[in-house]
Amino acid sequence: MLQPKRYLVVLFKVLSPKTIQRSKELQIFAQSEHLRRVSEIVNDPHIAQTLCSPFSKNQENHFQGIYNTGNGLIQSLFQLRQAMHPDTLQFSIGIGGVDNPINPVMATDIQGTAMEQAQIGLNRAPKTGHYLALSGFSKSLERTLLPSVALLWASTRSWNLNRLIILNKRLQGYSESAIGEQLQISERAVYKNIAQAQLGQWVDLILAVEGSFNRLLNPPALTQLA
Repeated sequence: MLQPKRYLVVLFKVLSPKTIQRSKELQIFAQSEHLRRVSEIVNDPHIAQTLCSPFSKNQENHFQGIYNTGNGLIQSLFQLRQAMHPDTLQFSIGIGGVDNPINPVMATDIQGTAMEQAQIGLNRAPKTGHYLALSGFSKSLERTLLPSVALLWASTRSWNLNRLIILNKRLQGYSESAIGEQLQISERAVYKNIAQAQLGQWVDLILAVEGSFNRLLNPPALTQLA
């Protein structure tokens, strides 16, 4: 028996500093800069390969994208945080169906339960600080997966740019010496960051969460008993 196709819809918004919110001119500039940077990011091969409909802006000035795989999803959120640093990003991941045809060029006019769940999660976001919500998952997963993701994200809220870069490079398979060369810091400093932030454990957790997403999107086929 075939089950309805499910997707992961990611919504995220950029929180602008209060100084930008008070100035209309600076706000317009910031919004155009966000669009430019997101456009560059979604064309990065590490992110583009994870999306079946690339991030685009909706009427609420939030960015939305559709994934049909868990592979690289959490990693892409960390890459977005790195590229948009020092801006604060708030994410929500919703799982469910997508009712309208998926646009492979940009994620416009998304309808269905996946979008509804993603919006529910984003509506729960606090007024300040980095944030990640998951919505629409089963009760059993909410008791196991969600606390793990919450712990992961909470521990990274105050990370500086170097630490984000080191995590992303580790996820991409770069060695400590190669990371040090790119950041122009010593290999010892890279190891120190990895140890202090327990980046090895976070790499394992990220990959485990993405594996859980894959199993949700591709459940074993149900067979009928004779």
